[in-house]
Amino acid sequence: MKKRLGALERLFPMPCALVVGGTMDDADTLAVAWLNIVSSTPPTVAMGLRESRHTLELIRRNGTFTVNIPPASLAAEVDYCGTTPGAKTDKFATTGLTLSPSALVDAPLIDQCAFNLECRVTEEVIVGSYVVVIGEVVEVHADEAVLAEPDGNVVAMSALDPLVYIAGAREYWRLGEKVADAYSIGRKFTASEE
Repeated sequence: MKKRLGALERLFPMPCALVVGGTMDDADTLAVAWLNIVSSTPPTVAMGLRESRHTLELIRRNGTFTVNIPPASLAAEVDYCGTTPGAKTDKFATTGLTLSPSALVDAPLIDQCAFNLECRVTEEVIVGSYVVVIGEVVEVHADEAVLAEPDGNVVAMSALDPLVYIAGAREYWRLGEKVADAYSIGRKFTASEE
């Protein structure tokens, strides 16, 4: 029997990205679990941020941001960046996270994150007490060490080891094992229809 839980902001698992706004000279980052790809044509992400976030202020200054996927080993740094206000704190100096310039946008990349998206803001939508920032992905970076094939664009999850957030329980996890191949495993149902 299922128990009704009411209207909650839960989806499992949630990404646990570090989003950077600003420039190499003036940047801030925050942890964002309410983030996802919402289109492939063009590649687009959407994320929900509180209006009070300093990183949002920096994103609005130049209309760009980066999404940086941290490994599970950076859980403490991610937690700090998500729970510490950035207006008066240099999160990079405190955590040791370092920045590099992006190729196409002003917002920098986090070096310790092996997968990064460069994004340009295309729209903002107010939803309740949050601002949904929609950004077109204009470039993607991946350390060669996390690519399944050095000359390809498929990321090996075991090498990336992305940190994920479990809402409600307020826990950080890493992904488990591969279960099946997408766009393939479901064919067993169409085979029986033939």
